[in-house]
Amino acid sequence: MNYHVLTLFPEMMEQGLHTSILGRAMDKGLIHLNAVDIRDYTEDKHRKVDDYPYGGGAGMVMQAEPVYRAWEAVKSRMGGKSARVIYVTPQGRVFDQSLAEELAREEELILLCGHYEGVDERVLEEIVTDYVSIGDYVLTGGELAAMVMIDAISRLVPGVLSNEVSAEFETFHEHLLEYPQYSRPEVWREKTVPPVLLSGNHDRIEDWRREQSFLRTRNRRPDLYTKYLEQEDLVSAGNKLSKKRLKMIIAEEMLLGDSHTERDWAEEFRELAEELGVKLVLASGSDPERFHRIFQAEGIERRELLVFAASAEGVLAARADKLRTVYFPADPGEQEPKGLVYYQKISDLLEGMAVIRRLCRG
Repeated sequence: MNYHVLTLFPEMMEQGLHTSILGRAMDKGLIHLNAVDIRDYTEDKHRKVDDYPYGGGAGMVMQAEPVYRAWEAVKSRMGGKSARVIYVTPQGRVFDQSLAEELAREEELILLCGHYEGVDERVLEEIVTDYVSIGDYVLTGGELAAMVMIDAISRLVPGVLSNEVSAEFETFHEHLLEYPQYSRPEVWREKTVPPVLLSGNHDRIEDWRREQSFLRTRNRRPDLYTKYLEQEDLVSAGNKLSKKRLKMIIAEEMLLGDSHTERDWAEEFRELAEELGVKLVLASGSDPERFHRIFQAEGIERRELLVFAASAEGVLAARADKLRTVYFPADPGEQEPKGLVYYQKISDLLEGMAVIRRLCRG
């Protein structure tokens, strides 16, 4: 990836980008920065590139000719290759992860950094292909915005990040914020790392992280969460796989019954089922046939049903009917049964909620 930045402050770009990950990527030749000083292309002996605006008004406007000549010099250096020219302006399309991914597929990018009251409109009409903003606020110049964009785009260039998975599964992937991260020590100021991250069970860890992404996005960025739900609806509408989607949950009454409403997660569990359009039915007693009777009465297929068992006996009863089962023991001290379809043990309800979401995607 080659970046050509048309700027009045090339040293600002050089100093800001030749450090850390981007600096190492430049040293490896993965990305290249060509900071072009627009002042080098003015005929004014004082290197002046701005003038008063026609029609009056405060401030100065960058002149068209120096900008155009700087752009021509870059085009000549590129040997005739075409390149998108991005004008960094509050009036443009808002820069986001989707646009970063799109621009990362380019070989050459030219970024124009404005100053003062802006750039003469005529040269913008002549050379600019994209108007891009990093947010609804005004900066003193386009350099900081250009550096933000270059950083975000470069992370997606193959080889720039040592761990390629980092670029794919981080904040804003699929419109979801990133899950919480933890490192050593295991206990810090009496705060512990969530036990699931210490379990070594990568399936459980993946589901926990995804569920945390859902919750964090819903709480902190409801706008992104709405986009995620809309995206999932489109995927579901176009999904022609024969795989059955979850329609009903049978949960043992001892988990969600009235006698246990003090559990702080019970209501959230109910709300999740309602949000996803999944019917929630409580099974009472210890009759081995209790799940079978509900299953038969509802007239659904096995792949459309999930049982939340609160005891080892409940797990065995569900398995006897070949029903998909999640074990969430009402008694944490109970010895876990082996060979469950999804997990040996669900120690955190959020993991069970993640299972539900995954099954509802079909």
